[in-house]
Amino acid sequence: MKFQTPIKWTGIKRKQSEEIVSMILNKEYDTYFEPFCGSCSVLFQVLHSDLKFKNYICSDINNDLIQLWNKIKYNPNEVICHYKKLWEELSSLNDIEDKKKYFNFIRDRFNKTRNPLDFMFIIRTTTNGLIRYNKKNEFNNTYHLGRNGITPKRLEKIVNEWSYVLNKYNVKFINQSYLNIKPKKNDFIYLDPPYANTKGMYYGSINLDELWNFLRNVNCNYILSFDGKTNYKDLTYEVPKDLYNNFYYIYSGQSSFRKIAKINEDLNVYESLYVKET
Repeated sequence: MKFQTPIKWTGIKRKQSEEIVSMILNKEYDTYFEPFCGSCSVLFQVLHSDLKFKNYICSDINNDLIQLWNKIKYNPNEVICHYKKLWEELSSLNDIEDKKKYFNFIRDRFNKTRNPLDFMFIIRTTTNGLIRYNKKNEFNNTYHLGRNGITPKRLEKIVNEWSYVLNKYNVKFINQSYLNIKPKKNDFIYLDPPYANTKGMYYGSINLDELWNFLRNVNCNYILSFDGKTNYKDLTYEVPKDLYNNFYYIYSGQSSFRKIAKINEDLNVYESLYVKET
């Protein structure tokens, strides 16, 4: 199923979501957990599949992200109207330097207030949709010079579609670490943690030994996305073999970070997928 996401997020799995969901064992589950939820592309694909879950819990340590998801779920019109206002103000400016100043003004305001409505605007108008914070937990990516962001009309359709589905299935969004989730045997977890080779450049970092120990104590089925390879370099991480039954590479297109770094080679990127069935 093809779809668009209201939130653009680093490492978005929209294009790979159908393939990932096809690897989930088809049975009746209790709770679907997505503890590094990002753009929630895999969740959306699950909600439009034949898979059956009683509950859906998406979480992340990034509270900016969770606050925005809750706004999209409960107050879609507020999200749309605020974005439309800022987008029209940005679009009315003709000089590129004025556009950069306006973006920086909204970005600085967001870093002070953490308003999720401002967050929607900056992640939709930032360079290559790259989510990046500095050590002070301030969003610090720059304005995308080549465009003004998704149009309000297109965003309205996407936000309303997602809001309807999120409410239909009563998806819960919680600001918490993956360590706080308590999955049971008949649950399922999809994990897409920060990758080892990103070195915390997007939003913090992760203690991999802690993650592996967490997974060793999980007694339900799960799928883990992690570092893969390109046609030029193999970055596949040595995930402990006791943590999965099956391993796959799935095609994920071009890396937004490589665009930022001005690496112009034709890079075919493949991510690793680890499937565990208990």
